[in-house]
Amino acid sequence: MSALVESVADPGTHAVLIAGEAGIGKSRLVAEFTGRLAPGALVLIGRCPELGTGGVAFAPFLAVLRGLMRERGVAAVAELLPPRPALANWLPQLAVHTGGAPAETDRIRLFGEILTVLEQLALTRAVVVILEDLHWADDASRDLLTFLAANLTDADALLVGTYRPGEAGPLRGLVAELRRNPGVRVVDLRPLNRHEVGRQLAALLGREPEPALITKVFERSGGNPLFVEALGHAPEDLPSGLTDLLLGFGAGLSPQAHTIVGLAAVIGSPIRHDLLSAAADLPPAELHSALSELVERHLLLPTDTGYEFRHVLIRQAIHDDLLPVERTRLHARLAEILRTETPEPTVTTLAELAHHAQAAGELPRALTATWSAASAAPSHHPERLRLLEQLLSLWDRVPSPESLLHTTKLAVLEQIVEVAVATGATERGIAAADAALAILDPGGEIPAAERPGAGSNRHSGVASAGIHHAKREPGQKPAGMTGEPSAAVQGGEMPGTDMSGSARDRAAPDGPGPGADGTGSERVARLYRRRAYLRGTTGAGPGEDLARALALLPVESPGAERAEALVQSASARIFRGDAVGSAADARAALVIAQRLEADALVARAHAHLGLAGAAAAEVAAAGPAAGDISVARPNETDWALAHFAQAHRVAAAAGDARIVVDVATWESAVLVGAGRYEAAIAAVRQGLRAAHESFRFSESAPILYVKWAQALAALGRWDEARAVVDATQFDELPPLSRAAMLLCFARISLAEGDSGGARTAAIEVERLLGDSRWAAQYRLELVALNCALVLESGDEAAADADLTTLLTALDGAATLFAHPHEAWPLVVLAARITGAPPELLAMGDSLPTASPVDSAQRAVFTARLAGSAARWAEAATAWRTVERPYDVATSLLGLAESAVAEGNRAEAGSALRELTDIATRLGAEPLRRTAQAMSERARIPLDGSSNQPSKAKGGTGSGRFGLTARELDVLRLVAKGLSNRGLAAELFISINTAGVHVSRILAKLGVAGRTEAAAFAHEHGLLAEPGESD
Repeated sequence: MSALVESVADPGTHAVLIAGEAGIGKSRLVAEFTGRLAPGALVLIGRCPELGTGGVAFAPFLAVLRGLMRERGVAAVAELLPPRPALANWLPQLAVHTGGAPAETDRIRLFGEILTVLEQLALTRAVVVILEDLHWADDASRDLLTFLAANLTDADALLVGTYRPGEAGPLRGLVAELRRNPGVRVVDLRPLNRHEVGRQLAALLGREPEPALITKVFERSGGNPLFVEALGHAPEDLPSGLTDLLLGFGAGLSPQAHTIVGLAAVIGSPIRHDLLSAAADLPPAELHSALSELVERHLLLPTDTGYEFRHVLIRQAIHDDLLPVERTRLHARLAEILRTETPEPTVTTLAELAHHAQAAGELPRALTATWSAASAAPSHHPERLRLLEQLLSLWDRVPSPESLLHTTKLAVLEQIVEVAVATGATERGIAAADAALAILDPGGEIPAAERPGAGSNRHSGVASAGIHHAKREPGQKPAGMTGEPSAAVQGGEMPGTDMSGSARDRAAPDGPGPGADGTGSERVARLYRRRAYLRGTTGAGPGEDLARALALLPVESPGAERAEALVQSASARIFRGDAVGSAADARAALVIAQRLEADALVARAHAHLGLAGAAAAEVAAAGPAAGDISVARPNETDWALAHFAQAHRVAAAAGDARIVVDVATWESAVLVGAGRYEAAIAAVRQGLRAAHESFRFSESAPILYVKWAQALAALGRWDEARAVVDATQFDELPPLSRAAMLLCFARISLAEGDSGGARTAAIEVERLLGDSRWAAQYRLELVALNCALVLESGDEAAADADLTTLLTALDGAATLFAHPHEAWPLVVLAARITGAPPELLAMGDSLPTASPVDSAQRAVFTARLAGSAARWAEAATAWRTVERPYDVATSLLGLAESAVAEGNRAEAGSALRELTDIATRLGAEPLRRTAQAMSERARIPLDGSSNQPSKAKGGTGSGRFGLTARELDVLRLVAKGLSNRGLAAELFISINTAGVHVSRILAKLGVAGRTEAAAFAHEHGLLAEPGESD
């Protein structure tokens, strides 16, 4: 688009060629471009018919001229031509006005006439000629295009052509020639990236698409907008309308090439040359000839190992066009080759074998190949999850699958749960856990066929893949299962905790069964615990699953599974605001973990004690949990950081980077809540490094990014914070992480003056939270955001209603006391509202201040109620302590207002100047405008040069038409379309006063209304902001 717009403005550019494959958006781009042209511009459009180079001569140009005659009339066009023009042979209606053309006319004369018409039109208005589908242009049209591009020099005439480079044929030479012409620009349209596909889907669907849908459509469409549109509503089914379009790419192939492209379509993309060659059954020379033809036709693209289709949808269209019996035959052939001619099977070749066997109807072979592929896949990788789910889909379609695979359906379901937890596949993991628990009886007993030891090789397939239920292979690292916020401590949500068998290696004896106690109770408890974790990532909370898990596990001589459940319970409790209960669970887990010498459990228990201590003073006051922490505890944060440090030491000694990720995540959240933002950023970076080292980046990065964005936003580094949010916009984040990101984005948007963006984000957060009461702290943040939005519009009644509704929904103040960090902003907001809920205002005296950030909030609350400059100065100082510049600035605003009221203009001026500097640096435009307006209203100059307002440049006359400085301000806002109410809001004046100003302006300028006043102001240069040059 920018290239087209620049070409219109550039007198040296006379033609633009837009290259792009079918459906890439060439016509849409042209339509958007023409819609942006200045009023009065003449747009003429011609298309080349789909008849190839032997079609009607000059077809697109004749369409252009016919359109011109419809637009201007035949007579008007005839006036632009000489007598008896050559064009009359092509457009007979012209002959009525110009006379018939001579029988013999050369092409140059015809070309010159068309050039003359365009130049004459361009004398009075801009002319843009659109030539669509030039890849189908006839020879004559290509020659005419070459002539016009070389000879059209009028600055107000532009040719725009579109073509498909893969089908350009004879046009390629012309394009190469035109590229050498300095007056011609060639624009290559690239496929949409993932972000752009997401935006297109959002427009098509009328809602934000799910990240999974974006990924699926992006991968299948290749970024082609036409295919995105087709797939957006039915991503699983190739629309029939596209099939005909796509099959056209293969029209006219030789029989051998047609056979090979069909085989290639069955293989899928990418296509290994060795597999294609083995299955083709053609002599080498014929195979080479067929492949060369397919490459030349741009159906196949060469790769290092073979080929790939130019587009996945082309492959699918060709595949679906084969007869079913032919597809089955080819799939069977490929399956047999893969089975017999692959000396060292890999996950890829095994998955290929499974795919082709299933497509050929050979289900037993497909089942065994899928199991082998799943066993060979990395133990905590999405590909393993896909293969295991594919295995389940075949399970009931094959006789005696247990005998074929030497495992059970329950064991497969358990593996799915494990991989789902590791990869963040929440819903799929919950479904598998539900199915597995349905197999087990309610008392936790395992059916006889599923009991440990029921068959010496029952789990050999699982063990061969390195994920035995009772033990891991030597050297295999314990897998961290953290992926979603599960607690809010000082404003930061914590990842849910899962021990992933980190201590089970030492606690459980080796053996074929999944449980260490021989009764299966640990197996059942593990499933409940896993399901609790997965449910927690959705914001629904663990429900009764954790209690069931703990009830199944022995209290006497407890093992690692109980310790893991206790740590997970500690995480759930801290999320609910029960810091004391969380600490109790963490202490109990620590005792077990130390007895078992389970370093991973020890580290996590310490980390949760740190979380609990940061949330509640009484936890820290109870002292260290196991006598191995020594810290002078000046505050809860230092106590918490000491436990985190111990967790880091233990995890580092164990060489487990994945535990370091979790501890860094929790530590960063505590540091954000404590206002130690630079330290939080350092912890985030440490966690991200460890996440890379442990291959858990996609799993753990979302929460770390949340903490990063929150810390950057608090420090006023809003562009950096927004970049972090944007980096995760289309990732498949868990719901609560997405909500936290959007809340951060919304607060920045509101501070920058983008209330619409903030409101849109708030609506999405509401959807993500649903009606769940589990994520109470997110609800508190959302209500605070919504209240700030309505207060921005001056609607105190709506804000009061929001706060009252919140208290009712959360059963009064108990939830607020459980989440003081999130509650404080609401208490501060309540102090701004006349008639706010009294119970909320009363909390200002009793709500805990567990961090310097909370203390700063209390200072603001006190200042707002007291209304004194001294109290506001204390609030500003409190915010400076935690380096939150925007909050410093808002407190300075309160200080300035109070200082003016107290008659201390010097203090007010100092506050306003510092406030303005901060707001300008941050880009907090509403705050800057408020400071500017206050300085003008109070006659306090922001440059500090005088206590009197400066006079308007030129006094009351001198080209200013007698307008005062205030009236010039009003005129600028009138020109922006503001109503009297808008003027009053901007200038801190009454609506009546705004009306008086407008009336005086109209009278002084001698105009009848606002529109005329705006036009007059533009014409006479009255709209420059103060300080701008005339």
